[in-house]
Amino acid sequence: MRIADAQWIPSTPHQTWDALVDPQVLQKCLPGCVEVRQLSPAEYALTLRTKIGGLEHDYQGEILLSDVEPGRGAMLAFEGMGAAAGLAIGTAQLTLAEKENGTRVSYTVAGMAGGKLAELGEAVVLKAGQKILDKFFAAFIEHMSRQPRTAPPPPPPEPEATGMANSSWSWAVVALVVVALVGYHLLYQ
Repeated sequence: MRIADAQWIPSTPHQTWDALVDPQVLQKCLPGCVEVRQLSPAEYALTLRTKIGGLEHDYQGEILLSDVEPGRGAMLAFEGMGAAAGLAIGTAQLTLAEKENGTRVSYTVAGMAGGKLAELGEAVVLKAGQKILDKFFAAFIEHMSRQPRTAPPPPPPEPEATGMANSSWSWAVVALVVVALVGYHLLYQ
């Protein structure tokens, strides 16, 4: 199963990113979400109650972020298991870019299903996945449209230059070595 699409979010990229990694916002916007817990800065545990192909089940899942560039995007790996319904696993590439006084969120999701969920067929699972994404983004856009816009955080300060190349003494040392080599060759040759 593969889904690729993009959504325009009425907020700045940094605000959009902050909301996308906020467990409270995720819990509010994910359809059927019972709970989202942040286990670490890059790992979330969640419980979803959803109905796919007439089967309503709770799914316990995890999301792991990698290649994180705050305000720009990340790679996600996800898995979800339902006691009787089977499992869903996959990855998603998420990219944020400033566009038209807002943020364009592009995503590509690739997933697979197993167990009873897979028995429903790829078309049913694809339709359910698209429906979940549509509902999520509708709720997310609504949430973000009510948030006041804030200025982006200042860029991190440039690291202080270190090493011999940035020292005024380094030029004196280089000049002394050159003078010593020239003097040696003039005196002893």
